[in-house]
Amino acid sequence: MKMDIKVIATDMDGTLLDAKGQMDLPRLEKILDQLDQRGIRFVIATGNEVYRMRELLGHLVDRVVLVVANGARIFDGNQLIQAQTWDDRIVEKAIAYFNDRACQDQFVVTSMNGSFVKEGTVFTDLESFMTPKMIEKFYQRMHFVKELKPELFGGVLKMSMVVGEERSDAVLTEINDLFGGYVRAVSSGFGCIDILQDGIHKAWGLEELLKRWNLKAQQIMAFGDSENDVEMLEMAGIAYAMGNADDKAKSVATALAPSNSQGGVYQVLEKWLVDDEHATV
Repeated sequence: MKMDIKVIATDMDGTLLDAKGQMDLPRLEKILDQLDQRGIRFVIATGNEVYRMRELLGHLVDRVVLVVANGARIFDGNQLIQAQTWDDRIVEKAIAYFNDRACQDQFVVTSMNGSFVKEGTVFTDLESFMTPKMIEKFYQRMHFVKELKPELFGGVLKMSMVVGEERSDAVLTEINDLFGGYVRAVSSGFGCIDILQDGIHKAWGLEELLKRWNLKAQQIMAFGDSENDVEMLEMAGIAYAMGNADDKAKSVATALAPSNSQGGVYQVLEKWLVDDEHATV
């Protein structure tokens, strides 16, 4: 039985993007053309914020749906349609807790008013998944402030930190033990950690879209590579973990795609669209 796929949902870093954090726009545009003809929606579900997505997607941004900040904000055709922000008390507690190590752990508050970091923060390892031009834009977008104060944010979407692969598990446990029930820390790959409102994740964002579109989770084909993709992969009818995915993502996937550096998402979709064409002829 062929599944009636109506939504393609993909992560970005380590999934749709190559090892340098770039995407093949002409190749993606051809795929979008074919998906449009079939009435299939293309959703990018990412821990990133909308600004980086707009830069990466260029003129294609109007043709996709963006679930950003791991589900906390949803944009359809570049218009904000939903936002979910943290409770003020949790923001204050988290800021107080991380304040002394904010620079060392590259602590970022992603909010409705943009991304905020403490003055003196230097981001390491960015060159492992971004080009020099992207890194420059990344710094330009950041608001460097003397103190991280809740009144700056206009509503917090997520917090994140870079602790390195070797410390990652210990820091995840520390945050989840301390803030359990309110926020949840997950690995987003490359030694990075996302701190999210409990219950908000990529799958939550997708569920909100399914309600709007009157579709079922079984009608999603999803692609991911990290722990923050697990719920999305679990809910999807067809769930691809990338060849480069971590064990948590692979354990919940229904299939494996070639790695991101081999253009795995493009390869799978191109083959699927050709097969679909033959099946409907």
